[in-house]
Amino acid sequence: MYKELICSSLYGSSFKIYVYRQRTCSAREGLVAPPVLFIYPWIEQIEAAASNKGTRPVSLIMETPTPKSISICSKTLNDFSSDVKALWATPIRTLETVPEPIDFYREFVSLSKPVLIRDAFPKTSLDDIISAMGDEEVRLNVDVTPDGHGDCIRVLNGERVFVMPETREMSLIDLRDGLRQQQKRRRNDDTLHEKDEHGLRAFHNEEDDRDRQGYSQRLEDSLHSSVVEDDEVFYYSRQNDCLRNELQPFLNRNLFPQFIPFANDAFNDEPEAVNVWIGNEKSVSSMHKDHYENIFCVAHGEKVFTICPPSDSLFLTESTFPSGVFEKGKRDVGYNWKISRDENNCSGQKVRWIESNVECMLQHDDTSAQNDNPRTHEKHYPFLKYANPYRVHVKAGDMLYLPPLWYHQVTSTCETVAVNYWYPMRFDSPQWCYFNMLQQLNNRS
Repeated sequence: MYKELICSSLYGSSFKIYVYRQRTCSAREGLVAPPVLFIYPWIEQIEAAASNKGTRPVSLIMETPTPKSISICSKTLNDFSSDVKALWATPIRTLETVPEPIDFYREFVSLSKPVLIRDAFPKTSLDDIISAMGDEEVRLNVDVTPDGHGDCIRVLNGERVFVMPETREMSLIDLRDGLRQQQKRRRNDDTLHEKDEHGLRAFHNEEDDRDRQGYSQRLEDSLHSSVVEDDEVFYYSRQNDCLRNELQPFLNRNLFPQFIPFANDAFNDEPEAVNVWIGNEKSVSSMHKDHYENIFCVAHGEKVFTICPPSDSLFLTESTFPSGVFEKGKRDVGYNWKISRDENNCSGQKVRWIESNVECMLQHDDTSAQNDNPRTHEKHYPFLKYANPYRVHVKAGDMLYLPPLWYHQVTSTCETVAVNYWYPMRFDSPQWCYFNMLQQLNNRS
């Protein structure tokens, strides 16, 4: 018989779990993939907690945890997190040679485990690319932000907004020159700007302030006076199959491979998209996930990935936000960044994105982590402590295989050129069903 358990989700919304004992046991015996195996002990502990409480709803975790709710679930969450760390989010393996397709599939793809492959991709710098292009001009659509953080959550007029970069067309040579000027440029004094709990600058648009009460005159003055024309960061990060579109001249000159042979064989498919990434240490991609098999290759420089397994979906707080776009407008004196309405989002549809910052958990290991206060961050996101983040350094010539749905935040340590190959994800899999359930449990909307 099915037994209905009425529980509370991670953020207080109710959900139902139906446990069929015989089916659960047989499924557990037959499962191979670790991502699905982990959920059964967890469900059994939920059921046990419900049985102990009779017919009353079981409060697993409330948005503001109480000692009683924590006592019910803390052991379960600790056990779950420990299992993931010991069996799944283990230290990444490094291969010195390109694997055979069958070995790659058996040891990494089927288990949803990342792997780093050394010296497997041609090394090509930005100067090499420009030299190979000769007199042919290549025009790019480059992302521009005031501080290198695009596609992330910002505070605008006291509210959280998902903000995308400004897009600016320029030549490949202009991009190179701009990146190198940024590296030489002294950081502007940003001490007067209001910050959010992640250390990112908060914004306040002048035109939106006229009808608001209680706004700080100090902040308004600082926004108008301390932002100068040099306050911008370039990052080429088009995710639209750009290598086979606007950068087709790169392929014509054989600067990069069109596909990865062993990956084509393992996935039995061609890449759905091939993207090029050109930036430096000032640009950061915020924590996100992709619904693709990802082969990420560094041609020059170094990328640093902070990654979390899909099971951390329970602990990385995701919410929905209105969207906006950075825009650098002309003022009476100089220029000023502001956040404008996303004109491409006419329906007003909200964007689902991650709020919490796992970097604060790694600060004691790396002083380059973002300037979050771990104690303050834990107060805002009390379940982040159960996550299992770790860093992977991908150097020139290296390939990183990142399975679908693995969360990742990416930055560079210097001027970097990279190419990634997105292969289609299989949705007809236990892994997707498991992940989708975790997303529903952690749904705040």
